[in-house]
Amino acid sequence: MKLLNLVLITLFIGMFISCSKDDANDVTSTGWKVTKFLHKGEDKTSDFQSYVFDFQSSGVLTAVKGSTTMSGFWKEVQDSGRNKLVISFGATGSFEEISEDWTIGTKTDVSIKLTNVSGNTANVGTDVLEFAK
Repeated sequence: MKLLNLVLITLFIGMFISCSKDDANDVTSTGWKVTKFLHKGEDKTSDFQSYVFDFQSSGVLTAVKGSTTMSGFWKEVQDSGRNKLVISFGATGSFEEISEDWTIGTKTDVSIKLTNVSGNTANVGTDVLEFAK
């Protein structure tokens, strides 16, 4: 009986260690599309129409639309007790606007919902960026 208990405890600990929350909701895959982008109250979702995003495990982030490829970087971090997704594109326009440290609202295998408080004290707004597969 003691041997059986020892085996069961060992199996349970092994399963607990090998399965983390982050592994279950890993964003490192292709096929992500922007389904919503609100910047300072303006809907800019159409700026990313037809772009397909690829979050690579190396930290490289690409957005491909036909023969156009935008390259940047991404990283998940903890900041002030919040899980954040840092996105950085060395570009101007809309890709510059999504280059932020986004607070992760929800993250699943098929959906990522992010928010970011932007602006100065006179013009504060919450930006929203959502990806889906």
